[in-house]
Amino acid sequence: MRLTELPAWPGLEGLFWLLLTLALYRGLSILRTRLKEKAWAQPLIWGAIILAGLLVGLDIELARYQLGGDWLIYILALSTVSIGVPIYDNRHAIRAAAVPFLTAMCLGSTLAAGSAVVMAGLLDFEAALRATLATKSITSPMAYGVAEEIGGLPVLAMGIVIVTGNFGVLVAPKIFQVFGLTDPRAQGLALGVVTHGIGTAEAVRRSALIGSFAGLAMGVNGVLTSLVLPFVFL
Repeated sequence: MRLTELPAWPGLEGLFWLLLTLALYRGLSILRTRLKEKAWAQPLIWGAIILAGLLVGLDIELARYQLGGDWLIYILALSTVSIGVPIYDNRHAIRAAAVPFLTAMCLGSTLAAGSAVVMAGLLDFEAALRATLATKSITSPMAYGVAEEIGGLPVLAMGIVIVTGNFGVLVAPKIFQVFGLTDPRAQGLALGVVTHGIGTAEAVRRSALIGSFAGLAMGVNGVLTSLVLPFVFL
């Protein structure tokens, strides 16, 4: 699938699953708001659990659900562009912190991908799985494409990215509290590098400043990782 081309029409069944997924996410988002933004009420987590239970309970093959999946991936990729709005609005704060940002960015990108590769090597995982895990901290559309290019498993890569992002969003507030990390710029950078799109969306919900640093960190980390990984695995 290329962003310059529209995905194939999903058909009535694919359209049903696509609309059901979007409606479920919207409903869970409203529920989270009513629960006063509790961290454990993440719409993506509960949405995945509900949909998985539905597919298993009704004995529906994943391939049937995935008929509309390419459209979700396409929409997600395009929506990433909207992160540029808070980045532009806070460009002066970003420019003022350029040196520490780039320093932390390089360290964070290296650790995010490197730790996964090293751990996979120590556990003697096969090459395809090592390549897949290396993409765990870049946003889903990038992870899908990069995993495909370096011999990984694209669908599994997206699953790992989603799990990584949701877990990171759940534990991030506690980690910030334990280590006394109160600077919104540092919080945004950490969320963007480690929890990519999911964390960036959460950061934007908190404030535009946190969201701008998270969005920029997510983008830079994605580009750096996408450029480096092919040289490591090919």
